[in-house]
Amino acid sequence: MRVLHRSTSSGELALNVRVAGVDRDRPPVVLVHGMAGDHSTWRTFARALRREGRSVVSVDLRGHGRSGHAATYRLDDFRDDLRFVLDDLDIEVADVVAHSLGAHSALRLAMDVPNRVRRVVLEEIPPMPRDQHDLDENIVVAASLGERVRGLGWAVRNPVPIIRFDRRVATDVSTQFEVADPDWWTRLRAVTAPALVISGGRRSFLPSQHLRTLSEVLPDGRFAVIDAGHSVHRDRAADFGSAAGEFLRAS
Repeated sequence: MRVLHRSTSSGELALNVRVAGVDRDRPPVVLVHGMAGDHSTWRTFARALRREGRSVVSVDLRGHGRSGHAATYRLDDFRDDLRFVLDDLDIEVADVVAHSLGAHSALRLAMDVPNRVRRVVLEEIPPMPRDQHDLDENIVVAASLGERVRGLGWAVRNPVPIIRFDRRVATDVSTQFEVADPDWWTRLRAVTAPALVISGGRRSFLPSQHLRTLSEVLPDGRFAVIDAGHSVHRDRAADFGSAAGEFLRAS
């Protein structure tokens, strides 16, 4: 594990990352967890990547895992943290695989610095609301009751992410999804990386049609459904690994 120290307007922020493997021929794969998780959620997928000889960087977002709690949790803060990780580790370009809040952060990164992201897997990414119609659907950026029940066993086996999670993240992030942002959809055109959008299907609280629409707006987007609920990589690890691994190898 490594702790990177980022200077912010409110002080120094510690960002925890796990770096494993050396691959001199291909970019590293950066793994970014969802809300209330940490880098450990990727253990199975990270192990599969390392078996293929890939180098892997697993990140704890601010307010999560062993990273520090922060004064602000703006969506662009998470994006900027990911860019700092790339800079601090001297990573010129990376493949990124990310879940939920992490996927949203990764996509903002790909919008902001498209030359730094080669390929990106966006698992159960919450899109910004486009208009009042989207707002009226009242889609919350949080796990449903069914998802929480399915995750209970994982939390019992590994309670650290829940214990270390800053509860302010959920409130601050959810508030930002309560405002329509059509410009976010326009800026998707800046993404140059091939993108695989993975939906958890009808068991997820995120409507699959919104994720399909997102994949169609992206310049080089693909769409897949794995009927697992919100945590596809956790609850259907083999299917997720097959889809994401094949997509990364395609380059």
